[in-house]
Amino acid sequence: MWRVLRAKGKQSSRLARAWGRLRRSGLWHRPALVPTAFGVALSTGLLALLALTWATDTLNWRVGQIADKTIKAPRTATFESKLLTAQRRKEAYDDARNVVLVRDPAVGTTQLDALNRLLAQLDAIRADHAQPPNVAAQKAQAALDGLSAEDAQLLVTMNDQSWGRVETEARRLLSLVMADTVRPEDVASVKESLFLRVNPSLSPNEARLAIDLARPFIRANVQVDEERTKAAREAAAAQVQPVYVTVQAGQVIVRDGDVITPEILEKLEYFGLLAPRLTWERFVGLSGLLVVITAIFTVTLYRFLQPTRQARQFLLIGAMVLSVVAVGRFVFMNPAVRPLFPAAGAIMLLAILLDVRVAAITGTFTGLYLGAIAGLSYEVVLLTALTSLVGALVIWRAERALTFLWSVLAVGGTAAVLSILFALIDRSLTPSQALMLVVEGGINGALSASLCFLSFSLLGRLLGITTHLQLLELAHPNQPLLSRLVREAPGTYHHSLVVGNLAEAAAEAIGADPLLTRVGVLYHDIGKVLRPSFFVENQANRANVHDTLDPLTSAQLIKAHVTDGVRLAKKARLPRPIVEMIEQHHGTMLIKYFYSKALAAGEPVDEAAFRYPGPKPQTKEAAIIMLADGVEAAVRAAAQSGKLYEGDANGRRSTALEEIVDRVIHERLEDGQLDECDLTLRELGEIRRVFLTILEGIYHPRIEYPETPRPAVAADDGNLAPAPVAGQTA
Repeated sequence: MWRVLRAKGKQSSRLARAWGRLRRSGLWHRPALVPTAFGVALSTGLLALLALTWATDTLNWRVGQIADKTIKAPRTATFESKLLTAQRRKEAYDDARNVVLVRDPAVGTTQLDALNRLLAQLDAIRADHAQPPNVAAQKAQAALDGLSAEDAQLLVTMNDQSWGRVETEARRLLSLVMADTVRPEDVASVKESLFLRVNPSLSPNEARLAIDLARPFIRANVQVDEERTKAAREAAAAQVQPVYVTVQAGQVIVRDGDVITPEILEKLEYFGLLAPRLTWERFVGLSGLLVVITAIFTVTLYRFLQPTRQARQFLLIGAMVLSVVAVGRFVFMNPAVRPLFPAAGAIMLLAILLDVRVAAITGTFTGLYLGAIAGLSYEVVLLTALTSLVGALVIWRAERALTFLWSVLAVGGTAAVLSILFALIDRSLTPSQALMLVVEGGINGALSASLCFLSFSLLGRLLGITTHLQLLELAHPNQPLLSRLVREAPGTYHHSLVVGNLAEAAAEAIGADPLLTRVGVLYHDIGKVLRPSFFVENQANRANVHDTLDPLTSAQLIKAHVTDGVRLAKKARLPRPIVEMIEQHHGTMLIKYFYSKALAAGEPVDEAAFRYPGPKPQTKEAAIIMLADGVEAAVRAAAQSGKLYEGDANGRRSTALEEIVDRVIHERLEDGQLDECDLTLRELGEIRRVFLTILEGIYHPRIEYPETPRPAVAADDGNLAPAPVAGQTA
C-alpha cells in the first residue's frame, strides 16, 4: 500500500512539475492554446460518453420476445406504416377475385369420353349373365367409385330400356354441365345441383343412377391465365393507399410484459429506439457530427468572445455542456420526462457566472448536441436553445432574488408555448393536453431556476468567478472594510464615491461591466485605512506629515497603500477581480510629486523607487478605474486651488477641465500604462466624453446670491438706521 501511495505521490509531483513548466513556458497563455485544449477535451468527453452509453438507450428486441420495460412515444407523430401497408397490399394481391380464368373446351370432351368408357365397362358387366348378380354389383362398384351397394344392385338388375335411359341421361347431364364454365370452387355446388337438371320423365331410380354416373366426371373446365392474373393482382395491390399510423406523445407503445409484435417494433424503430443504432456506421456518423459541432462551437467562442479565453471559463463551459449532455443522454430514454429536463438551468448559470453571449452561444450548441443524441430531433434543438436563450437574457444581470422568479416564468412560458406549437404541427390538441403542456413547461422553468439559484454561488467561489449578487453585497456600506474606510478615512471614501460615479458611467458607455467597475472603485484605495493621515484627502485642518519626511520615504508610504490594500482584500476574501483592480489601479506610474521634489533637492534619484509596483491594468474595468482615479484627483486639486474656472466664472464652460482630463489620459498613454489592456482609442474617446459630462456637473461654477436689502429701522434718536445684512452663497 505504501509503495502504491508513494508511487502516486511521485506521479502527482511529476504532473505538478509538468504543469508548472507548462505555465512558466508561456504556452498556456497563448491565445489559441486554451480554446484548442477545450475543443479536444470536449470532443473526447462527448465521444467517451457516447461510447460508454452506446447500448443504454437502444432496445435489442425481436418479434416474440417479452418486453422488459414500458415504452411511451416521445412525441406525437403520424407516419406511414410500411408494415400495415404491405399487409393490405398483400391481401389485395391475394384476393381470389383477381384470378383471371379461361375456359378449356377439351376438358368437357375428355370427361365425356371417360364417361363413355365407364358406360361401356358397365355394359359388359350387365351383359355377363353367367355371373351371379351380387358379383356383377361388386364389379360395378369397383368400376365406379362412390357407387352404393343398393345402386350397384339396381344397376345390374334393371332392364335394358331403363339402363338405356340412364346412359342417355348421364351423357346429357355431363354434356350440359361441361358446356358451362365450371370454376374449381364451383365443382361441389354443380355436383349438388345435378338433381335440378335431371330429366323429370325418369323414374326416381333411373334419375339417381344417372346422377351417380355423371357426378364423378364433373370437374373444373377452366384454367388460370397467369399473365392476366398477375397484372390484375399487381393493379389491385397498387390501388391500396399507404396506411398511416398516428401515435400521441406519451402514448404507450409497449408495456412491460407484452409480447413484441411487428407493429410494436415498427413504432419503436420509427422513434429511433431500436437496435439499429448499434451499427458502427451510425456510431461513426454520430461521433463525427459531435466533433464538427464542437469544432464550430470552439471557433465561435474563440472568435467572438475575447473575455472567455481563460482556462477556468472554458473549464466551466465544458463542464456545463458535458453535464447537460450526459444527463440528457439518460433522460431522453424516458419520453415522459423529456419536457421536464431543465437544460436551461445550466445555461442560465453560465449567463450569471460568465456572460450572456457565452450563455447564448453555449445554449445553442448544447441544443445541437442534445438534438443529435436524441435521434436528430429538431424539437429538442429548438426547445433547448430557445429556453436557454430566454433564461439567459432574463437572469444574466440578476441583482435581486426576484429575478429568479421572472426566469421561472420566462423559461416555463417559452417551453410551454413551444411544446404547444410542436403539438399543433403534429396533431390536433385538446384543452386538457394543452394544460398538461403548460404544467410541464412550468415545472421545467422552476427546475431550471432552482438549479441555477442553488449552484451559482458555489460554482462562482470554486472557480473564482464573481457574480452580480456578490458584487451587490460587497457594495453595501455595512461591509467591514467599507465601514472601516468610512470611519477612518472619510476623505478617501468620498473620493471613492466620486471616482465610482465616473468609472461606472464610463464602463457602461463602452460595454464593460459597470457593477464590477463600481465595486472595484469602492475598494481600490482600501489600503489607505492603515495610514489615512498620510493622504491629503484625509488631512483636513492638519499639517501635511510629508513636509517632515524625505521624498523617498513619502513615496514609499504612498506606494504602500496598494500592497496594504491587496493584503487587506485577500484577508477579507474579496473576489480576485477586485484584488486585481486594487493592484492595478496605479499600474507602474511614477509618483511625480515626490520624484520632482527629490530631483529638486539634488539627491541621487532612482526613478524605479518612485514608481508603483504594478502590474499595469489588464482589463478595461481596471484601466477605467486608473483613468477615473487620476482625473478626479487632478480636477479636485484644480478646483480647490481655484484654477478650474479661473477668469471664467460666469457660468461659461471652462477649457481647463478638458485640458486636465486630456492631460491625465495622455500621460497614462505615453507612459504605457494602458498597453496591457484591450481599450481602443474609440473607447478612450467615449470615456473622456463621459468624464467631462459628469465632472462639469460636479464642479460647475457657483453663483453668489445677491445681498437682500432690509428696511431701515428707527433709532432711539428717531433717525433711520440701516438694517443688518445677511449674505448667502449657494
